[in-house]
Amino acid sequence: MTKKQNNSIPVSKGQKLEVEISDLAYGGDSIAKYKDFTIFIPYGVPQSRLIIRITEVKNNFARGDILKIINQSPFYKSPECKFFGLCGGCDWMNVIYNEQCKFKEKILKHMLENIADIKNFIPDKIIKNEPPLFYRNRVQYKLIKDKKGINLGFFKARSHDVVKIDKCFILKEELNIIANKIHDALNIFKDEISIYDENNQKGYLRYICLRTNKENDVLVTFVITKKEIKNWLIKVTDILSKENFIKGIVINFNFEKGNKIFGEKEKVLYGKSLVMEKIRDVQFKLDSSSFFQVNNFMLEKMVEFIEKNTSYNARILDLYGGIGALTLPLHKKFEKIIVVEVEKNTTDKLNETIKLNNLINVRVINAKAEDIIEKIIIEQKIDEIILDPPRKGLHPRIISVLNKTKPEKIIYISCNPASFSRDIFQLKHNYLIKKITPLDQFSQTYHLEVMSVLERKKI
Repeated sequence: MTKKQNNSIPVSKGQKLEVEISDLAYGGDSIAKYKDFTIFIPYGVPQSRLIIRITEVKNNFARGDILKIINQSPFYKSPECKFFGLCGGCDWMNVIYNEQCKFKEKILKHMLENIADIKNFIPDKIIKNEPPLFYRNRVQYKLIKDKKGINLGFFKARSHDVVKIDKCFILKEELNIIANKIHDALNIFKDEISIYDENNQKGYLRYICLRTNKENDVLVTFVITKKEIKNWLIKVTDILSKENFIKGIVINFNFEKGNKIFGEKEKVLYGKSLVMEKIRDVQFKLDSSSFFQVNNFMLEKMVEFIEKNTSYNARILDLYGGIGALTLPLHKKFEKIIVVEVEKNTTDKLNETIKLNNLINVRVINAKAEDIIEKIIIEQKIDEIILDPPRKGLHPRIISVLNKTKPEKIIYISCNPASFSRDIFQLKHNYLIKKITPLDQFSQTYHLEVMSVLERKKI
């Protein structure tokens, strides 16, 4: 950093300032301005006035922490969770829910204007989460052990340290109940149990994962690092098997280094290795590692959106299709559905779902979307495409093929409004943006889902 640049930055590390929070940022922080210089501050609420300490300084922004609240915002609410601000799971639980949604709408509009260069388009009102608490149907617990015993928890905010949690307010209630039962059972045998440490890669019990369905059936998975099934694990299983919610208890073997959660092999200790989830008339088998929307209410809204904005008897290409949750429930509407998914384990499950439900018009292709898209569009005479890419957005080759082949309609669903806006910018020369609907799939956090309809421009 040059001397000139230093002189242009009005703050320094360790400096105390009085600021007013002006906005919320995508990423979870709040925003304040000091002499037109941007400062990002965790857990600030717009219109609150604060004393902060600068913790980090860059060329074009700084970061700070709250020392004192001078005037609290009218948008503030007391967070339901006592771990808010310590656990890294929620960003905005101290903001009134309706205001959370308004700020998400504002963020989307800003990104459309500044990244996609779409100035006058008005997106739909955000679809709110119902309820905005106790909605997640899946959880992966980290574990810690101290002199008092074993605890289940999550990563601290901006850290890989684990904070113990006895109740999570965005998890479905039955998962909190079962997590506490697991905690109690583990601590009966705490002296026999070693917890895996990512740093030295030693320890036996790595993760505990829970998932549930609309019927409140719970699948419990213990992820371990050895082939040996310890005696305490058999005893814990016997205790947990008496709980009404639990329909299956599974061991997953993960011998790999790093932070990958699941290994390839599993063994059932009690009940079944999966839970069933029904969307419309399609039954899905969900095991420990199955990727599936964690919010049932919002999954239904996504399916409804696709149903309303696609054509009857269309030939549909579902890219990044996963387990087929967005398109298979609409199988009666379409002439043909082709699902492309790169993960072999996922496509194997998808083929099982097709067989289980006797779906005769669905085909599965195990491949990278960017490698196969052009061939499928041409050979299969695809009418409309469903896109639901990962957070990084569309591969450049996919955008190139879409602009070249120009399918009639694209339904683009995104979990990242920034990459979505970037991709829309590259498609808008050939496509009209007909509809954009934000969806608050992850209330209490900064995350935002976006659903859109793009139609090919008429020449």
